[in-house]
Amino acid sequence: MTFPNLLIYLFLGILFSGCGDSSESNNQDEPTGTGALQEDVFQPSYGERDPIALENTNPGGTFTTWGGSFPKSLNMFLDYNSFSATVMGLLYEPLISLHSTDNRPVGVLAETWEIGEDGMTFTFKIREDAAWSDGKPITSADIQFFYDVILDPANLTSLFRVSLKRFERPVALDEKTVQIKANTKHWNNFYQAGNMVAFPSHLWKGMDFNKINFDFPVVSGPYGIGEVKKGRSISLQRRHDWWGRSNRYNSGKYNFGKIVYRSMTDRNKALEAFKKGIFDAYPIYTSSIWMKQTEFEQVQKGWVVRQAVYNQEPKGYQGLAVNLRNPKFQDIRVRQALGYLLNREAMNEKFMYNQYFLLNSFYPDLYPDNTNPEREVTPFNPEKARKLLADAGWTVNDLGKLEKDGKPFEITFLSAAEDFRHLNLYIEDLKSVGIVAKIEKINRSSLTKRIDSFDFEMFWTAWGASRLRDPESAWHSSTADQKASQNYTGVKDEEVDRLIELQKAEYDMDKRIEILKQIDNRLAEIIPYLFLWQADHGRILYWNKYRTPEYVFDKFGQEDSIITYWSEDPELVQTLDQAKKENKSLAKKPFKVVYQE
Repeated sequence: MTFPNLLIYLFLGILFSGCGDSSESNNQDEPTGTGALQEDVFQPSYGERDPIALENTNPGGTFTTWGGSFPKSLNMFLDYNSFSATVMGLLYEPLISLHSTDNRPVGVLAETWEIGEDGMTFTFKIREDAAWSDGKPITSADIQFFYDVILDPANLTSLFRVSLKRFERPVALDEKTVQIKANTKHWNNFYQAGNMVAFPSHLWKGMDFNKINFDFPVVSGPYGIGEVKKGRSISLQRRHDWWGRSNRYNSGKYNFGKIVYRSMTDRNKALEAFKKGIFDAYPIYTSSIWMKQTEFEQVQKGWVVRQAVYNQEPKGYQGLAVNLRNPKFQDIRVRQALGYLLNREAMNEKFMYNQYFLLNSFYPDLYPDNTNPEREVTPFNPEKARKLLADAGWTVNDLGKLEKDGKPFEITFLSAAEDFRHLNLYIEDLKSVGIVAKIEKINRSSLTKRIDSFDFEMFWTAWGASRLRDPESAWHSSTADQKASQNYTGVKDEEVDRLIELQKAEYDMDKRIEILKQIDNRLAEIIPYLFLWQADHGRILYWNKYRTPEYVFDKFGQEDSIITYWSEDPELVQTLDQAKKENKSLAKKPFKVVYQE
């Protein structure tokens, strides 16, 4: 895994927000692991090449991709989403990253590191040649500055404070050596310490961090900001002077001379733009588009590649988030009833062409076939829902509406989506038992603000998963009342807290997984989300002019692999241009791609 992805998957530790159409009991109070770091896992490797990266790439060319809604900020630390994290990760670097094919660290800014005997003190040696784009060296002070910025309560960075609070302020042993000490025991301390990012202290010190949104004149990563056209597009320019090109692990990566993200909210219009060649690739998140609109002429002729990619990307979940802070949702029987009124099977068949598997877990890939064997997929059962609602004190009035204490049962769904077919079906099923529901359509920026301030009843959201799962920020009681935290639904549960604390001190990954399964089962009893479905593969269209890794994407990623590993192939460009000119077909690439070790 490359460092841009590390900012997504490792810093937050557990999950990232997105939008898509997608054990044995152990009740011990003490961890069962050794309580010590596995030393062999943490040894730096020198001179290793990324096994996913291609040999003999041709740097250059412009890659234009669909950027969805225009972000309110590119600063992921202020406005966290997968897009801002990807862009920010190309601009600014952490001390370490995760290897592309296994869960061991690879130095980015750090050349070497040492772990103290206590397992809580980490010393990183920053590469001597690590430098900012203005030529100034990257130093220990830049890591300290990052810590200070994130922990400053005046900055809108609360999402990232959960992890950083586990550390004392980094100490500069010298200009290129920084020591980071944890103040609490946690298996993830090494990775979290190594994921601290260098911020340009010589430029940003004294500036209002909350106002740093699109202007990044000094960077450390392989790309810099090119042009920002507010509401329209953002471009990144490949840095020929990037210090990191001397690191062999970066050989063959970050090849495109220019990357352009063009904003377009309508997915169907984005597809039409792709057909016209405005976009070079088009990831597909909507099953109806994938199944009904992707067998067009350019695909049939082999000019455009259509592929379903199966790899080992960690599986997240999606569903309807329920605000547990709202009194009407605090009765578990109500939440159970709402689950029985959600006709997942019909939605998947009618709207998604059975492209997804139905969820019964927050961590589906911990289990064979992505299914928790201890839980059922909640069936559609209106009669059972009626009984549960009646038991909870909700009665049907003369108008056929549910009410309690003279108040009607009403639900407002917040949504920034364009397609409401799924919610409309759910609304009809809610209506059948007397619940009045409606959709409040708002833009994504407003949606984020409403969610961050707990001003919602229910909304549909999708989450991706991390390779190193840390459930604290999403489920611990201490985060439930923190605005802009990942604990959207406001889960406060003593058993969940106990299990989270238990896994924090467990260094054995297999044993942590067993604890995660216990957390998963307890959350299923709480019902903070009404589960929907998830995809087990990625879907993409791209023009047939690129060299890609053997399995198109990397082992753990999806379309984010494009920026890291793909390159334009001059011969393929010429062949495609000639085929289009002569209206001739090209040989098709395989439709299904399965990552194999």
